[in-house]
Amino acid sequence: MLKRIVKILLALVIVAAAAIGGGLAWLRWGNGYKTDGELQMAGLSAPVRVLRDAHGIPYIFAQNTPDLIRAQGFVTAQHRLFQLEAYRALIYGRVAEVVGEAGLASDKEMRTLGLAQNAQRHAKLLSAEARDFLTWYAEGLNAYAAQTADHPIELKLAGFRVGPWSLDDMVAVLHFVNYSHATNYKAELLMQAMIDRLGFEKAKALFPLNVNPDRKAQLAALDAPVQVVEGLNVQDLILQGGAPAIEPVAAPIELGSNNWAVSAARSASGATIVSNDPHLDARTLPGVWHPVGLFAPGIQAVGAALPGVPGLTVGRTPHVAFGVTNGYGDSQDLFIETVDPASPANYLDNGASVPFDTREEIIRVKDSKAEGGMREEKLTVRSTKRGPVVGTAANGRVLALRMASAEIPGGGLGIEKLLTAKTVQEVDAAAQQMGVMYFNYVFGDSSGAVGHRATGLVPLRASGQGVFPKPAETAANDWRGFIPPDRLPGQIAPARGWVGTANHDTQPDNYPYHYGSYFSPPYRYATIKNRIENGPAMKAEDHLKLMQDISNAQARMLAPKIVAALQGGKHADIAAILGAWDFNERTDSAAPTLYHSIYEALAAQTFADELGPELAKRWLSNWYTWQSRFDALLADPASPWFDDTATPAVETLPDMIQRATDIARADLEAKYGPKPQEWLWGKVHTIAFVSPLRRSGPGAALLGTTPQPYAGSGETVQRALSGYGQGFDTRFFASLRFIADFSDAEKVMAAVSGGVAERQFGPHQTDQLDAWMGGRLLPWWFAPQAVEANARHVLVLKP
Repeated sequence: MLKRIVKILLALVIVAAAAIGGGLAWLRWGNGYKTDGELQMAGLSAPVRVLRDAHGIPYIFAQNTPDLIRAQGFVTAQHRLFQLEAYRALIYGRVAEVVGEAGLASDKEMRTLGLAQNAQRHAKLLSAEARDFLTWYAEGLNAYAAQTADHPIELKLAGFRVGPWSLDDMVAVLHFVNYSHATNYKAELLMQAMIDRLGFEKAKALFPLNVNPDRKAQLAALDAPVQVVEGLNVQDLILQGGAPAIEPVAAPIELGSNNWAVSAARSASGATIVSNDPHLDARTLPGVWHPVGLFAPGIQAVGAALPGVPGLTVGRTPHVAFGVTNGYGDSQDLFIETVDPASPANYLDNGASVPFDTREEIIRVKDSKAEGGMREEKLTVRSTKRGPVVGTAANGRVLALRMASAEIPGGGLGIEKLLTAKTVQEVDAAAQQMGVMYFNYVFGDSSGAVGHRATGLVPLRASGQGVFPKPAETAANDWRGFIPPDRLPGQIAPARGWVGTANHDTQPDNYPYHYGSYFSPPYRYATIKNRIENGPAMKAEDHLKLMQDISNAQARMLAPKIVAALQGGKHADIAAILGAWDFNERTDSAAPTLYHSIYEALAAQTFADELGPELAKRWLSNWYTWQSRFDALLADPASPWFDDTATPAVETLPDMIQRATDIARADLEAKYGPKPQEWLWGKVHTIAFVSPLRRSGPGAALLGTTPQPYAGSGETVQRALSGYGQGFDTRFFASLRFIADFSDAEKVMAAVSGGVAERQFGPHQTDQLDAWMGGRLLPWWFAPQAVEANARHVLVLKP
């Protein structure tokens, strides 16, 4: 604890030094990195030039591809070494070594899941091309790590160890990306808890309802399978933290997002335009994305990379442009295993008693009371043929997690193909190799064509479901291979002339596979679709306006029901405000505050009597598991779900709206006074950015930013999602806005919610934030001559 206090005080000393004349300049110099002149870099075969523009974006010019990717690794480490080491500690379950007890739950989860072991297996199976691509990048990281002179002071303050990066480490980063947006098993736990409490038939009415507005025939409803087990009593596991959040050091990459591409025929410029705004929890500065330009013979590309992943995840070349959203492919299943009552070290498999595979993990925990300041905790990880045991249920049962990422075959990664792809067909072929990442790729090419492909290794399930756990004794062979990559949801050059995704269900009519278990409600996608299909042809600036659309299509459906229930009663003033609302969630409007407060209270009042308040809260905190289902219930005001089983009366939707409004009003009055018209959205719905050195408490605003009003919500295209029941602080938002217009050969237009480099008080930690908050985009230079003309710094990396 003393050392933690010292670190906090040191951070505050830094703040004080910066406030004193000359202190900020000193800190920038003391926590800087070399951007001009020459620098030796081990591993290069020829000199590499790194040009940086006014916002510090690096544009790397190399004489061959291996040196280009090596230099990308080097420059990324210059900018993000602290972030990289934080991710590595997280992936390998070493957070507790740095933060102590607060990191122990995360470390136990990561060690249990065995991402490192999965990555080691996968690394051995990679194609030579993919292996080289990752190895070159690691060589660049290591070349910078070996030069200790200008490492970020954040590393020293946090206590991270800097060590060499291996191919296994590089693959482990990809498996962490996989895990962070493919954690369906936690939703399965929730579904099982509801089965335990309600019984299968009643719980089935609350299973996720997934909607694709483009689908003419909805997918068949899940019928009662033979593999349902009731009475597992997993609720205690859930409520005690059986699904802990991974947050103590580095926020996970929980991808949401919008992306769309319009063909030349739908574009006002007469050329393809690709737009993307990935929604992440990017409140920790400088953000998740690393802007970069990459130039070598045969390669001309600019866009955004994930630190630790070479190449570009979002970007454009002379031939193609591409962007991503989370596809929510269901790649995980929980299997209910039976412990052998005669031999607890074994489990039953097809009637045979089989020993659990076991491995011992030693977790080091920072502890000032322990000798040497560190104690050790032993963790025994048990596994069955399906995967690691992640929880214990009732009646001698355990839950084993089967992950497609643990079974991924060899071959390419796909990311190494994007920089040289020349057509939408070639991007599609690259996307089909991305078995480890669950994205919706949307892309376009210079010919005017567009396309979409979901990615990731998704099992073929004999049961047709991945919503809740299955008993191993009757479903051990449920996985029958994997969906062929070319049969994953997608389309090339559709007749309508555009493609787009917004985390919604993209499974088409008559889709024969189970691709995903839950998706976003379709409201964001519906808004995008309506504008593209029913409005005039769009210029780049029109696409930016669409990114910032703050109309809530869900509120357009529900708010009139609220108004009807409240008119003429004690909440007539609230009804009047909502009745006059145009459903745009502006910061100077009270209507969004009222709507979201009533909506959350209404959901809680609808389900808490059947589920119990704690399980209801946990379920409702997972937005995608319930929102579309709840919206469907709202169509039937007399649905029995609106009846409070604890009262003798029979309540309907209007009754629940009245009750929810009572609760919302009391809460808002206590916080903001008695006048509803003064409960402005901008007062309650804010966004703030924090330093990794100080996420909360004294000094956080000085090291980061103060909260600012922010428009929109979880259902607007300008996404600003809050945690259910946790106030309205914005958590998930457009961490990057990116528009590539093929009629503009000079640049792409983009902005990240922070900057290029993580260095505290550095000039490029937050220097894109003003543009981002103001809804403006910046030029990220694409043409080599434009890069040269706008270069502020030139660094030559020499062999």
